[in-house]
Amino acid sequence: MPEPTWTVVVPVKRLGVAKSRLRGALPGVPHEELALALAADTVGAVRACPAVARVLVVTDDPRVAAQATAAGAEVAPDPAAGLNAAFRHGAAVAGPRAPVAGLTADLPALRPAELAAALRAVPSAGVRGFVADAPGSGTVLLAAPPGVPLAPRFGPGSAAAHAASGALPLAGGWPTLRRDVDTAADLAAAARFGAGPRTAALLARAGDDVGYGAGMQGTVATYDASTRSGVLLLDDGTELAFPARAFDASGLRLLRLGQRVRIERDAAGEVVRVTLPTMA
Repeated sequence: MPEPTWTVVVPVKRLGVAKSRLRGALPGVPHEELALALAADTVGAVRACPAVARVLVVTDDPRVAAQATAAGAEVAPDPAAGLNAAFRHGAAVAGPRAPVAGLTADLPALRPAELAAALRAVPSAGVRGFVADAPGSGTVLLAAPPGVPLAPRFGPGSAAAHAASGALPLAGGWPTLRRDVDTAADLAAAARFGAGPRTAALLARAGDDVGYGAGMQGTVATYDASTRSGVLLLDDGTELAFPARAFDASGLRLLRLGQRVRIERDAAGEVVRVTLPTMA
């Protein structure tokens, strides 16, 4: 496996003003707690990415800084001049010798393998690459090889702005990387992929009646009682294997073919628990 080389810069606003369009998205959950969970799950996934050597969180919020430090990320002060200034500052702190990527902090369903694949797709020299969000107009990832300025142009219409500045759009499905969360509908879409542990816990607290659920759901396609492992068919049609430890964590005695289940994953995307949708 190649050595991790990338430095990933993740700016996070003060929680009181972050993700304002999500206010009230989870009844009974304080807005700042939701904003922190989105950022924490994003940073956790980046830390678990095999292509990443260093995670640099740019923030002036003490709760974000404490969470980032606990997760093993570095923290740099926010220059308080907007998102692009935060990305530029993080890139400057990272230095010119390593490849640097800027990533938005609202990717709670991000799978480390998708981020690694996107970073591998970045040209090795001379030009930046970017990944557009799911709608195609925004940007979730901007990456520059060594010696190339990051030159971020995040904001409305950033995908077109990055392309116009010479950055290359990176081709790849990467659905959890492209699924940023700005609205309640975005949060529901991320939940269907299976949110990270912090966001999933808040979704569970809000309850399934608000339409999010605590993670992915699917049906049992195969189950071997002797190994306590099997394969699930997710609602999007993909298959997902689960190990014995995920079944053991459920407290269930058996699973039946065709049975409806809920899947919980850790920050690295591994299945850690298979439960019934009615179980907490």
